[in-house]
Amino acid sequence: MDIEAFAGKIEGFDKISSSELIPFFGYFLSKIESKIYFTAKDIEECYIKLHIPKYSNISAYLSKAVKKKTFLRNKLGGYNISLAESKRIDEILRMPRKVVPTENLFPLELFDNTRDYLKKTAIQAIICYDMGAYDACLVMIRRLIETLIIELFEKRAIADRIKNSHGNYMFCSDLIDELLKEKGLWTIGRNTVQALPSIKTKGDLSAHNRRFNAKKNDIDQLKDGLRITIEELIHLIDYSHP
Repeated sequence: MDIEAFAGKIEGFDKISSSELIPFFGYFLSKIESKIYFTAKDIEECYIKLHIPKYSNISAYLSKAVKKKTFLRNKLGGYNISLAESKRIDEILRMPRKVVPTENLFPLELFDNTRDYLKKTAIQAIICYDMGAYDACLVMIRRLIETLIIELFEKRAIADRIKNSHGNYMFCSDLIDELLKEKGLWTIGRNTVQALPSIKTKGDLSAHNRRFNAKKNDIDQLKDGLRITIEELIHLIDYSHP
């Protein structure tokens, strides 16, 4: 997003005074252009690119803004926008809030060195849990387990065992049955054997039962078994070897 497009997102931009534009420009430089820090010269360039009159003393404004905690001094030089000011402008611009997944559901590091799409699914499951969207969380958990089972069969070059007559992959319950049925290529631990049916059942309820609304406790009861199951399947797939 360039400065012209950014300015277009600010309602009533042409009515904002030159001094009141400086926090917006600081936001643009810090959050949109991802500068490590910005200077008075960088702010001045924003006015120039927009062909509008600049504030008379940008340097003095920035110094005062540090005292007001609108901006912070960067140790490398220049300034950064403060968290509070960044949030204020987020709300004005209606910018989506970046949500950082916690480890309250399972450690995201389990998916390090796996596949990008697996990690993205895991992040969605965790964020759904963090935000209290428990039905969505269970559906994403079920999808995650289905994907890991499929990856395991594909890795061992036996994917045909989990496909129906039309060449499509089976549904979750059949995938789990086939996973547990195999005794020659792998052995599934007792904790995973116990956890899989509950993960599948609750995921199905959230996906298909219109009278079922998952609660936090429904997922909390699965958490220990879920973590063990994920770790075991990733270990069996062994992403370190292509």
